[in-house]
Amino acid sequence: MKKTIFILITLFCLNIYSQEKTENNEPIVFLESIYGIAGQINDRGAFLLGGELNYQFKSNLFSIRYLIQLKSDSDILSANNQEIGLLYGKRRIYNGSSLSISGGLSLNKDLNRATIKNSKNYIGFPLEINFKWFKPKRKRYKAYGIIPIGKPTSFGRNWGVKLVGNISKNSFVGLGIVYGFGIHKKY
Repeated sequence: MKKTIFILITLFCLNIYSQEKTENNEPIVFLESIYGIAGQINDRGAFLLGGELNYQFKSNLFSIRYLIQLKSDSDILSANNQEIGLLYGKRRIYNGSSLSISGGLSLNKDLNRATIKNSKNYIGFPLEINFKWFKPKRKRYKAYGIIPIGKPTSFGRNWGVKLVGNISKNSFVGLGIVYGFGIHKKY
């Protein structure tokens, strides 16, 4: 009788353990940088540099973006326009890639003035379309893309293409290459 009760309790405990479901609670958070070209309406082009911090909840994407345009004036690279924006959009994840479309509100600074004191701030409406690739499944992180470190992880690199713009007093459109790090999907 004791053996039977022991076996039943053991089987019951194993059955309960086998039904346990672990849920991945890692947030989808990634940081990326953008390098490209941009042009203001009725003006010549400029280099585009920036960074963006992204957080995704379900299919909603929340972003904080910083962009600066650098214009070349006779062998001198000078800042032309600066933007700090908050964006909201939707992001769709495929196996090893994603597509997002976002819009929001930004504070822009016109740096064309002779001095920073004369620069003017104005409100804008930033927009972006972003397509990027990342690892499709958990893998060990590789330092310098060669040396494997630790256990398989969700953390990894991404790269892609981003179309950015801003509707404002100094509207612009830009295209750039995106490179970043973070957790890009629920694995």
